[in-house]
Amino acid sequence: MARIRSIKPEFWSSEQVMECSPMARLLFIGLWNFCDDGGNHVASAKTVKAEIFPGDDIASTDVQRMLDELSSNSLIAFYTNGGKDYLHVTGWKKHQKIDRPTFKHPSFSNDHRRALDESSPPEGNGEEGNGEEGKEHSSLRSESSPQLALTGDPTAPADLKAKRADRIRQIAEDARTAYNAILAKPHGQLPACTLLNKSRIKTVEKALPTVRQLCQAMFGSEKVTPQFWEAYFETAAGDDFHNGNGPYTAPHGNWRPDFEYLLRETVIAKLADRAASEDAA
Repeated sequence: MARIRSIKPEFWSSEQVMECSPMARLLFIGLWNFCDDGGNHVASAKTVKAEIFPGDDIASTDVQRMLDELSSNSLIAFYTNGGKDYLHVTGWKKHQKIDRPTFKHPSFSNDHRRALDESSPPEGNGEEGNGEEGKEHSSLRSESSPQLALTGDPTAPADLKAKRADRIRQIAEDARTAYNAILAKPHGQLPACTLLNKSRIKTVEKALPTVRQLCQAMFGSEKVTPQFWEAYFETAAGDDFHNGNGPYTAPHGNWRPDFEYLLRETVIAKLADRAASEDAA
């Protein structure tokens, strides 16, 4: 059953929200009405489309892309419980005050979080963009691949967590150096990445499962090297949408890719697939 939910004024100026497209923001708000009182909902693009966009010509594949966009900005998290996929609105308890909550879905737990929570598979077997309810899939993305443990794992020894954090920061620094040298002004058209803050390092960390698979395919080792980032950003430089040349259409005419956008796991996978297709051709 749908619920009345509140929207706080600071929602509109949240950096996480502003990183999302307007339609993804609308979808995010719509999710609140249909989540249970724990902020949980089935992770079904078809169901979400029927609930939030019942009269709109929007495919469930488009809804899935918006869900992935929300996940990549840490606004929702995908998880599995009892063999069924769900999504959870992060920060739910902070923003929604519910006096007598009732729960329809299993509660969210990090133990049940998907290994690649930003890559929830859409329903169906059609191909992307053919009008069918398709599955956007990259051969370089596998949920069975090992994922670098998060630095916040409370069970890891302190020295091991420190080493992981240092390694991730070094990988992020290598990525920043290559991005600035190839795509950022004055070498390219995009804004330079001058600061490796927590958000940017986290973006790099989230991309590591796919990056490691690419490094294995390209260099025979999962070790992430500066050479990988140079090759990746050279690929982005050869694509007008990703190098800042556009054109970009309304309502995103002033939008340009930046360091964090290009480091999203979904963007890396798409560019890698495109490069592989061009090489095969």
